[in-house]
Amino acid sequence: MDQNNRLRLKLPDGSEFEAEGSQEFVRAERLEFLSNPKPPAAAQIGRPDSQEPTIAWEAIIERKGHNAYLRAKLPADRPQKDACLVLMAASGKLLHQPKPTAAQLAKWLRISGYPVQRMDRALQEAIAQGEILSSGSRRARRYELTGPGRIKAYLLAHQLSTLVATA
Repeated sequence: MDQNNRLRLKLPDGSEFEAEGSQEFVRAERLEFLSNPKPPAAAQIGRPDSQEPTIAWEAIIERKGHNAYLRAKLPADRPQKDACLVLMAASGKLLHQPKPTAAQLAKWLRISGYPVQRMDRALQEAIAQGEILSSGSRRARRYELTGPGRIKAYLLAHQLSTLVATA
């Protein structure tokens, strides 16, 4: 009668293996598991120990004092709302100012080449979609990225940095 063998492995990279069956079956499965290279987890591709995509902030953002602006525009199909998301992410990363005011954002957008009259109207869609939180009133209104907004901003910034790097 064949003896049932069982093997369970947990590797330092977090991958796990478990097999049960005949000795030959367990041995063959273990060898196959250990011989196949493991692709990195989707959240870790290109950025070890980080949850953010790799972004060349210096390539896409120009800083002058407390101001930041885009060195290049997003592709033509992207509205100024998306440019504002990137500027807000850069504000938090480079200027250590996670909640810029409406006046600051309007100034940064104008310098970046996006004509904007009123920030509340420009960002109305982003607020409705839950990408941005707003607090305060009038020109002292402050905007802050939410989790989904931060993800979208980082993806847009990564896309822009890729475009700038290939140009």
